[in-house]
Amino acid sequence: MKHPQNIQSVIVYFSDLYSSYLEVNRLLIKKIRNSGSGDLTEQKFLYKFYNKHGDAKVFQTNLLNLILASSIEKISIITAPLLVLLQENLSRYEESKEVLKSLDHYNLVEQSLQYYKNKRVSLENDLELIKTYPYPTEKERQILIDETRKELSELSGEEEKERRRVAPFGKNFFPGIYQLSKDLFDCANAYIPEKEKIIDNYPKSEGHSSASDVSAKNDKMVAVDEPNMIFKTRMFERFLVLERKLVTDKYLEENLNKELHWISTHENGKPDIKQLITFLVGLLDNNYFLPNKDPKIKTFFESRYHITIGQNFERKRREPLLNGYKIVFHDYQF
Repeated sequence: MKHPQNIQSVIVYFSDLYSSYLEVNRLLIKKIRNSGSGDLTEQKFLYKFYNKHGDAKVFQTNLLNLILASSIEKISIITAPLLVLLQENLSRYEESKEVLKSLDHYNLVEQSLQYYKNKRVSLENDLELIKTYPYPTEKERQILIDETRKELSELSGEEEKERRRVAPFGKNFFPGIYQLSKDLFDCANAYIPEKEKIIDNYPKSEGHSSASDVSAKNDKMVAVDEPNMIFKTRMFERFLVLERKLVTDKYLEENLNKELHWISTHENGKPDIKQLITFLVGLLDNNYFLPNKDPKIKTFFESRYHITIGQNFERKRREPLLNGYKIVFHDYQF
């Protein structure tokens, strides 16, 4: 095998896989605690994750390139956090295998189509009313009947199109991800003789060394941040999915202590607070937050991202950015 020409791409691969597994494990914990929880946004994330990382051969190639290009110390720095997450994924799944195998995600697809069902009921009621209403002439009645039937027909076409779009997300991905985790862990076991030593030496305070550590740390984070004080019901969970994309897209940086830092900068190297405000405007515009919580929202994100937002979050300063988030964050499913 040739020496890798660009080790940076290998590091980016492992970093992306690590960030993705953080979110996968969070959703796994959520499902174990409440098998009926979840929404289509989370399903879409799992679908994209599995399609992107489902081939263990890609992991093998990157791992071999890393081994050829690095010392054991560097290998441990890059792989240890991921190996710990893989261990956690395996142990959590095995502990709750029966629950996770029996998950039914078809209802999440049906819930996402509820708009069309409600709209159809409304139009059908309109149609029945038109048939009995005493219009001046039958010609008027027939015109309205034809228009309503046309709307029903168009609605059926739109619903079918949307059903085809979301159908791939209505699947239980956790058994497949469990098998993927096994394959990746077995691959690491085959090529890293010191794997167990690497994992054991990985500082517990800097990573998810055990399921109990993860749970305790998550509980601590919630207690400190108090997202329930600013986020509407269940919207914090949706926000966490978007936040992982901020990390992937290099707006946020996550260190080994799980601290988040806003790293998006201007050309002059100073933090680009405007982009952060633009992102927050997107959350505001899509009803993520409870009303009249501006000071708490600002404080929450200053603490969470280790950055000073200051007066930039004032209403008069953020209103001009209302359409900006659709351009800057155009591929974010708010």
